[in-house]
Amino acid sequence: MTSKNAALIGQGLAHSESSPEPILNIDSADISFIKFEGVQVRIFKNNNEPWFIAADVCKALEISNVTNSMKALDDDENTLCSIKGITDAGNPIFNAISESGFYKLITRSRKATKQGTFAHRFANWVFREVIPSIRKTGSYGVPFAALNDFTRRQNEYKAIASQRGRDLQSCKGELGCVP
Repeated sequence: MTSKNAALIGQGLAHSESSPEPILNIDSADISFIKFEGVQVRIFKNNNEPWFIAADVCKALEISNVTNSMKALDDDENTLCSIKGITDAGNPIFNAISESGFYKLITRSRKATKQGTFAHRFANWVFREVIPSIRKTGSYGVPFAALNDFTRRQNEYKAIASQRGRDLQSCKGELGCVP
């Protein structure tokens, strides 16, 4: 284990003692969110599969020790990622968990089983709304690809603006013309 990884483990950032340097490089523009009662969970795609920032999931589940929660997951369910483009002073290296790791953390969380806790409400939301929506429609809310499809949205806005410009030009000089 490198001394850098030992330091990361001490900060709750590394997922295992044998972990290499960050292996997933993610651009901050490729991060999407799910939001529940003001808590955001960052999500990104890796090989077309959703991965979640572990610290965000642990916050939603009221788990205080991210490192211990990572030890409870299989090696293929957690990894380190580096997020390019982070502007705050924080460490750009994060634990990330796979979709199965996300569900495991929820089902193993003691607080998620205690009625009235935030973690319980979050777990209910995931199991009662998010998963059924994904099963029925293939996505929850806005499809993941559409969240980051800025080019498509930009082209749509340009087309709308161009049409409005043409409408204004056609009305030019006419009294009472409303485009």
